[in-house]
Amino acid sequence: MIDSQLRSSGVTERRLLAAVLEVPREIFVAEGRRSVAHVDDLQPLAGGKRFILSPAHFGRMAQLAEITGSERVLDVGAASGYSTAVLAGVGQQVVGIEIDAGLASRANDRLAQLGIENARVLAGGVEAAAGQLFDAIVVEGAVDSQPDDLVELLAPGGRLVVPILRRGVAVIHVFRRNPDGVMFTSAFDATMPRLWSWAQKDDFVF
Repeated sequence: MIDSQLRSSGVTERRLLAAVLEVPREIFVAEGRRSVAHVDDLQPLAGGKRFILSPAHFGRMAQLAEITGSERVLDVGAASGYSTAVLAGVGQQVVGIEIDAGLASRANDRLAQLGIENARVLAGGVEAAAGQLFDAIVVEGAVDSQPDDLVELLAPGGRLVVPILRRGVAVIHVFRRNPDGVMFTSAFDATMPRLWSWAQKDDFVF
């Protein structure tokens, strides 16, 4: 997975690659999919309603977040906790948020199983992280527009990596909070599902 999916996709940050190596992806996927846990594809969870991003997409996004060992990280859409566990290997403190309470509980069980003490997953949406500031935020799925509620959680110098849908394609954006305000750049295009928090808005579109 490291050589054929991550390095071949341009993921070269050594600390991130080391963190991926330390986390057994197979314990986070659905029970019947452990034999294909490392394929470069989405891993469906919770009856297909939730998912773990492919290794390459997650790795590229995590690298764009430029996380140092002294920073606070927010993992949005943590699912069963795989991404949170990897990010815990490169950040000082990681908070995951997951709207599916069952998956959030499972994620914390897996983190405890691996002895990861600098990360936890909160059940709920963005409101679960309200009032906190983060140096890096990684969003594990596509959203329909700029997530201003997450931009507000960026600490000075903070980075938000988020896939925003443009004509059906998820364009990965990197927002940075600078002294002059928040600026963004586009990094790469990908194919991935909408994330829960913003997908719910579709229910009101006629």
